[in-house]
Amino acid sequence: MSKNRRKQIEMVDVTFRSPHQELGEAEKEYVRRKLSKLARFFHKLWALEVTYEHSRGQHYVSVTVDADGQKFHYDDRAHEFRAAVDAVVHHLEHQLARYKERLQKRGRKSREELIEAALSETPTIEESTPTSGATIRRTVRVPLKPMTLEEALLQADMENAHVFMFHDADTNTPCVLVQVEKGVYDLLEGTE
Repeated sequence: MSKNRRKQIEMVDVTFRSPHQELGEAEKEYVRRKLSKLARFFHKLWALEVTYEHSRGQHYVSVTVDADGQKFHYDDRAHEFRAAVDAVVHHLEHQLARYKERLQKRGRKSREELIEAALSETPTIEESTPTSGATIRRTVRVPLKPMTLEEALLQADMENAHVFMFHDADTNTPCVLVQVEKGVYDLLEGTE
């Protein structure tokens, strides 16, 4: 058995959205084959969503990728369907490569590697017995994703989350972002 075994690549199904016309099976297969190239950057792509529209002789293709718990997006248009898909995949490859390179420059492993063990654990819900007048309905344990504050703000804003928990990789503390209004958050930092 070889010591340099390749990571097993896990790719989720691609969700296709097309408001006006359905893509043919040949086009869907072409998109799937091209998107499988993105899996070389992270061995698990959590979500792939493709939006397609054809108007005025232009093929509009938009792809959103959730890899390593981070969302990446690009869209493009071209006169030919395959040219639009190729352009989108090319730009997404560059985005993923830059993201992974940035993590390596910081001397950190990808979030995927750091939280792989934590994600294998499902959130646990515990019923609690009240000891005073205040009660806890339930306790939900959530694996915290290590990320910078900037990444957490971007992710919380993209998900439109009212409460977003994460582990600040720079300060090594658990943190919570609480949305005050659209785009404005309070930061709660854990201290000892």
